[in-house]
Parts: sequence; structure tokens; C-alpha cells
Amino acid sequence: MTHSQLTLPRRTGAEPAVTDGMPHIQLDQTASDEMLEKMTLWAFALSGVTEQPSRASLPGARALTVSPDVPIGDPEAMLVGREFAHIHPQPYGGSMHMKLPPHQTSEVVDKGWGEHHPLSLDGSMPNLLMVYAPRTDDDLAVIKIIISAAVEYATSDSGHGL
Repeated sequence: MTHSQLTLPRRTGAEPAVTDGMPHIQLDQTASDEMLEKMTLWAFALSGVTEQPSRASLPGARALTVSPDVPIGDPEAMLVGREFAHIHPQPYGGSMHMKLPPHQTSEVVDKGWGEHHPLSLDGSMPNLLMVYAPRTDDDLAVIKIIISAAVEYATSDSGHGL
């Protein structure tokens, strides 16, 4: 399956501060409680997505997993098991880790919406990204495009991705 470019706008403002190592977390410009709720309500209502506690993140992180009745698209999209992304809880609220196809990963980084995870930089988990938390409704609209691309990657062309 081919995955198209995302055609994201450039993110405005300075890049947020993040930790250099593990855990890889966003330290400022995080989502408000209201923005985090908007994003999670939307994300966990997507077809083919089931919420689980993350098996790859901090306690309290909420995993986006491929629903049990939906085939996994590309196994490379998975972080662990059926988990293909997770949303960090407060006080790091709204930043996420996920994998995208290489050209989409590059676009997210090049347009300032995220950065390569340390495990991507060392080659152990290629294309693993931190996607920065949405600060505004405009940011959230872009983050929805990125999350939708991760769902498509995880569920392939099963018809459940978007």
C-alpha cells in the first residue's frame, strides 16, 4: 500500500523542550486538560482503534491499538503488540509516540510537528516519532491528520483507517 504525503503546514513558534533520553517526554508547550480531552475523545472514537493502557510508555499513557477485529496493516507500524501510538498523560499531556512510513516521518519532522525518538536515532526502532502536543484548535486539526496517517499505516487498506 502506498501512503501519500501529508501536506502539513509548518508548525508555528519555537520547538518545545523535550528530554534527550528515556523517557522521551515533552517538557513545555503541552496540551491543556481541555485540549487533551478533545484530542483523546476524537482519537479513541476512530474506527479500528481501541484504547488500552500503553505497554510502551509511562504509567497513565493511553495506547491507540488496532481493534481485535481489524487486521494489522503493516507490522512495522506497531510499537508493541497491537499498540501503534500512545498519548502521554499530564503533566506531559498531549505529546505522542507513533510510527509512520519513512516519507511521512520526514514530513512531520521537517514541518516542525515532531522529532525522531532516541530509539529511531540509534536505529533500533526506525521511524519512531514524538509528535508534539496540540496547543490550539489549529494545531489539533494538524495532529488529527498525523494520527489518521498512523491509523492508516497500522490498519493498512482494511477500510478502517480513515
